[in-house]
Amino acid sequence: MNRTSPFLDKMAAKKRSRFWLFFILLVFLSLVMMYLYRPLCPGQDFFFHYRRLQALMDGMKAGPLLVYLDYDAIDGYGYFTKAFYPDFVLIPFAFTGNFTSLEFACRFMAFSMTVLCGITAYITVNTIYKKPFAATVAALLYTFCVYRLLDLYHRAALGETLAFTFIPLVFLGLYHVLKGDYRKWYILATGFSLMIFTHLISSALMFFTMLVFLAIYYKPLIKEPKRLLYLVVAGVVTLLVTAYYLCPMLEQAISGTFYYESRNLTVKTEDSALPFHWIIWGMFTGIVMPAQAFIPGVGFMLTGAVALRLFVYEKSSKLRSIDIGVIIGLGYIVASSPLFPWSVFPFNKLNFIQMAWRLFAFSSFFFAVAGGYYLSSILKSNKRLLAAGFAVVILLVFIMANDAQSYRMYRCGRSITQAAAFNNDYHLGGLEYVPSNVPSIEYIHQRGDSVGTEYDGTTIVNLTRDKGITSFDVNVAGPEVIELPLIYYKGYAAKLNDREIPVAESENGLVQIRVSQSGHAQVYYGGTTIQKLGWIITLISISGLCVHIFLSGKKKEQQQNKSDT
Repeated sequence: MNRTSPFLDKMAAKKRSRFWLFFILLVFLSLVMMYLYRPLCPGQDFFFHYRRLQALMDGMKAGPLLVYLDYDAIDGYGYFTKAFYPDFVLIPFAFTGNFTSLEFACRFMAFSMTVLCGITAYITVNTIYKKPFAATVAALLYTFCVYRLLDLYHRAALGETLAFTFIPLVFLGLYHVLKGDYRKWYILATGFSLMIFTHLISSALMFFTMLVFLAIYYKPLIKEPKRLLYLVVAGVVTLLVTAYYLCPMLEQAISGTFYYESRNLTVKTEDSALPFHWIIWGMFTGIVMPAQAFIPGVGFMLTGAVALRLFVYEKSSKLRSIDIGVIIGLGYIVASSPLFPWSVFPFNKLNFIQMAWRLFAFSSFFFAVAGGYYLSSILKSNKRLLAAGFAVVILLVFIMANDAQSYRMYRCGRSITQAAAFNNDYHLGGLEYVPSNVPSIEYIHQRGDSVGTEYDGTTIVNLTRDKGITSFDVNVAGPEVIELPLIYYKGYAAKLNDREIPVAESENGLVQIRVSQSGHAQVYYGGTTIQKLGWIITLISISGLCVHIFLSGKKKEQQQNKSDT
């Protein structure tokens, strides 16, 4: 017979107390994480995303519609990262950065999104399995898993890291559509929209994972066609909500070709397979400092969490769903190995995901949920559950301390204030979004601020760049074509003597204007109608979704009051 203290029994009986205990642990671990991973050092993709945030901060100062590009990039030639890499979720942090600093905004983002990640994971697991302890352990294991720490600090893969926060939300919405209250389809739409707004590749992998789950749990859709209808509704609403990003991205992609298409800059998925010894090592990272700076894996804690299945003897539909998640997670680990046929149809159509081990984000979630559920099934008394919970917290602190030491050793050799220059590709990664007509980055670097003209008699003076506006005075004897030191993207506009003139792409992929008279010219990125329309559609869709959620809540409250009376 297990004896427990009245205090523990009382705490276990109160739902609110259990959540707040989890929240305290979550905030504590988040603060420990922020303390251990000091100073802020540049991971693999750090400068690329650091620049994205700075460009958004500058764009917010320029106008409320957030029509902007990175005007200072590539020696002032400009770079349109925003069109291909979503920035919507970064808006509140850019707003914060404009009142503090860029570095503070990054730190604040890391902390707040970590806390939010834990909360979404807790709510998801507790809603589906009705086990607060399982939800607590699962949320902590997932939020501070080795692969997320790798993404956040070592890789500095901001988009993928933020996507961690919304993966649980998508699964919660999918649960409601398939087995729960299908009228809560908006959770699925909200979660998937936020994923698209953070990282398109993770969203594609999420969609693929959803298809796997739909193939397994298809019976509820056949039995209740309304569930299928609401699944479609969630998909349509997601497309409308994300119009702010999808419309401009598709418009630019259709308008021309870019380096990522013409120069094979991206890694093929089949070439990213992990050697078997790396896969095994990755399943046990976190307890020793690796001899290499980069070993992707789910880590020791989650591997141990899955191993707890050996001690669970119950039989239930909930346990079966947990086991299915574990099997999918293990399948995703196998998919990162040379055994998986990524070069064979239809898997070769997924080459855009670049690295198969991106699937570890989903494996981490499935394993974390399994660990929380298995542990709650094995331990019965409140005292043992509480002791196990604190043991998990201590182990997570130990793993973070160990990993943070590796982070400082391998990642802190450069300052985050390092200037963007030609010799470091202007901190723009592979420069994938440069138009294919641009001969090379070397060409731009050598070209400098020069302005190209067709006729020798044309003079260009007083060339200035100020807040995204390139101005100059031109003196021509007749019609002239002028090539400016600006990389062309659809949406550029120009004025000559305050009258709009057409803008085109030159044979070198730069902005080109035609002038027929002398005067003062201004060239700037004014955006396109589709960009502005996409922003309006997103605002209307988000407003409509919020109204629907509010009215649904009021209706449910009224029905509850009627049933109580």
